[in-house]
Amino acid sequence: MKNSNSNTSASGIGIGSIIAILISVALNKSFWWAIIHMIFGWFYIIYALITDGPNIIPAIKSLFGI
Repeated sequence: MKNSNSNTSASGIGIGSIIAILISVALNKSFWWAIIHMIFGWFYIIYALITDGPNIIPAIKSLFGI
């Protein structure tokens, strides 16, 4: 029987992976880089904030056409 108090990250893609994919597609416009960055998750998010911090929000806005 499955424990009802299990973590959601253990059963699927975590929020860190989703954010990493979003940032990767917005900055790199590449599906393959997004898959690689999904694997690294929070490490890629921290790296992207350090190296491309000011460019992330405008890139995400242009990705969604805002």
